[in-house]
Amino acid sequence: MTLWRRGALALSALSAMAMLYVGLYQSRTITHIWCPLSGQGCKTVADAGFAHPMGIPDGYLGAGLYGAMVLVLFAPSPGLKLWRLVLGLSVIVILTNLLGISDMMKLGAYCTYCMATAIASPLLLWAVWRCRPSPHLPR
Repeated sequence: MTLWRRGALALSALSAMAMLYVGLYQSRTITHIWCPLSGQGCKTVADAGFAHPMGIPDGYLGAGLYGAMVLVLFAPSPGLKLWRLVLGLSVIVILTNLLGISDMMKLGAYCTYCMATAIASPLLLWAVWRCRPSPHLPR
């Protein structure tokens, strides 16, 4: 496994855990969310109306997206098709994080976990891009 693939795997796994934590709070599986940098910001954002698209806690949606990336990155020999899949997921991550930042700006509150995953998402995209397989591999 290359250094870039390990980096993408680590960023995906850490982001999945962060979003799972937010999702557990949103579904009230846990009753309190610790927000290290923004006081009550995580609670305010997690409880906002935009944080439950179609009634689903967006923390779970994010955890599922990052979790799918982890599964693909763990594939023994991803090949070009799976690399394209994880690249597409990385782009979706960036777009959803931009939407989330926009929503948090309108709300005037910020979630530390959401911001951390948003800041990490361009690095994740770069790491995934660097993982691209050789063009000589079978498609």
